[in-house]
Amino acid sequence: MSEKEPAQSGHRCGLVALLGRPNAGKSTLLNTLLGEKLAITSPRAQTTRGRLLGVLTRPGAQIVFIDTPGVNRGRSRFNLAMTETALAAAEDADLRLLLLDATASWDEPEERVAALRSPLLLVRTKLDLGRATSVPCPERFAEILELSAHTGAGLEHFLDRALTYLPESPPLYPEDYLTDTPLRFIAAEQVREVALELYRDEIPYGMAVEVEQWHETAEDVRIRANVLVERESQKGIVVGAQGRMLKALGSEARRRIGRFLGKTVHLNLWVKADKNWTKRPKRARELGYL
Repeated sequence: MSEKEPAQSGHRCGLVALLGRPNAGKSTLLNTLLGEKLAITSPRAQTTRGRLLGVLTRPGAQIVFIDTPGVNRGRSRFNLAMTETALAAAEDADLRLLLLDATASWDEPEERVAALRSPLLLVRTKLDLGRATSVPCPERFAEILELSAHTGAGLEHFLDRALTYLPESPPLYPEDYLTDTPLRFIAAEQVREVALELYRDEIPYGMAVEVEQWHETAEDVRIRANVLVERESQKGIVVGAQGRMLKALGSEARRRIGRFLGKTVHLNLWVKADKNWTKRPKRARELGYL
């Protein structure tokens, strides 16, 4: 496995797709590299449901990362659509990164990504949790890198190597640009992240958040959002006894959105049933997923 020589001159810029199974560390790595909590994270699978762009600008280079849903073995219509979204994002990228937890073994999702066209790098993540396990056919990868987004180990080397695979090109975005994702969607995702932490297993997988109203001034932002569940029977669980669970959800989500926006946030949440929305791809796309 030979390394490419770094470019000696010229500005480099390109698209880099972050790929891998759920919980491989894609969103955590993106947030660490950007220094911003752009992508929501959770130990639960299916946390990332759509393409998320994040721009990292460095002297002489700009890397446009594309965070993708996890490539998984699920056969539901929603799971299949998320995997298709991830693989489609990879096709448009200048460089593809297969992220694999250092303690995880090789499986079907890795095989699907490894079949993509080059250049493809294998990035062993969560190095702080243990020694990386072996992988079959390492020659399929241009390079194999190891890092820990938690401790920062290997991050600079990772960035240096990734840049060598990008074309010489002027920047695609202004220097202070972070993402093309609407603030409404980022706020909705912050609410969903808190929900993933608060509610028991069967609720978060079928939960979505849709911002209905957004009024922003220089000092604050007023948001009205619907917390959507798939069945009427789930509404009471989300609200909780005497509204305590919904109040806890709103309070913590308000704090996180305010921290991201740097403004005072007034958040009004309503719980509604949107029957079987995960089985309706059109509705999932309307919500910003897929």
